[in-house]
Amino acid sequence: MIEFEHVSLELGDFALKDVSLSIRRGDHYCILGPSGAGKTVVLEAVAGLHIPREGRVLLRGEDVGDIPPERRGVALVYQDYSLFPHMTVRKNIGFGLRLKKIPGDEIERRVDRLLERFSITHLADRHPLTMSGGEQQRVAIARALATEPDILLLDEPFAALDPVTKETLMDELARVRKETGLTVVQVTHAREEALRLATRIAVIIDGCLVQEDSREGVFDAPRTVEVARFVGMENIVDGIVAENQDGLASVRVGDRTLFALSDVQPGVRVSVAFRAADVVLARPGTDGSTARNHFKGVVTEVIPRGGPLVMVRVNCGFPLVAMITRQSAEESSISAGDEVLVRFKASAALAIPAERPTPP
Repeated sequence: MIEFEHVSLELGDFALKDVSLSIRRGDHYCILGPSGAGKTVVLEAVAGLHIPREGRVLLRGEDVGDIPPERRGVALVYQDYSLFPHMTVRKNIGFGLRLKKIPGDEIERRVDRLLERFSITHLADRHPLTMSGGEQQRVAIARALATEPDILLLDEPFAALDPVTKETLMDELARVRKETGLTVVQVTHAREEALRLATRIAVIIDGCLVQEDSREGVFDAPRTVEVARFVGMENIVDGIVAENQDGLASVRVGDRTLFALSDVQPGVRVSVAFRAADVVLARPGTDGSTARNHFKGVVTEVIPRGGPLVMVRVNCGFPLVAMITRQSAEESSISAGDEVLVRFKASAALAIPAERPTPP
């Protein structure tokens, strides 16, 4: 449906570097990455707002290098909604249809259908500046879909919304995609949005595509330390592979040995990455866990997270972070200076080579 073939382009001091990716028809494809990484540039290259210096952009199998944005059959919605403040909701949604000289009765039919689909019929005669952010975002997406594109491009569509509105709109977007077969490409830096919606994910960092995979592939098997950090692996510990038996690596970290999943061979420098939520803390004398990784440590800091979770920093020969429930922290009375047992399974840890691999 959408393909980048070795696309490079420059915008001032920023460069998109040799990006190749493939988006299938009907995908909800999330482009993840930190601010300034180039995510929106990729989106705008699909829309035709930037022309590659090298490489090709293909839509539906066709090279669109010479096709202007208005003829690409895509719709782009920015984070700020870009609604016309002097027009009512009804006129905003019908704007693209009027440009295409669609007959008036057909415009009315399509607009009414979209008003109903996004539960905004009661807003039809309102102006954008009198509405909430969530209401404006619904109108913006409805307007984008009015011309019946088969590709919808979304730039941080939920960033300015409160949690309840965000959940509702994500549900509505997922429903529309499934009902219509729409291909959605969404830029975001929010992991929870990608976990909730994505069928496939690309991670862009510093203008480079560092990983493209299924949702599970990116979150469960990051290929670089940068990706591991970005998808929420709070613990990154550097070491050297001492042994590898059938994909289970023994990694030397100072005078400690960590066990992690990896196909990396002995002698290679790696970073062992694992999530704080996979770390179990216990008082000394309460052993019995079958976890391959188990160490004695000392609590250095206990940090409430403003909810049901508490972050605990531990020194066990290397710094480590655990995430435990507030109830567990209160019951065990864990505080700075306490000795604890630290455990996590080898299957929860990945040994990632220190050098960034070339994307497939």
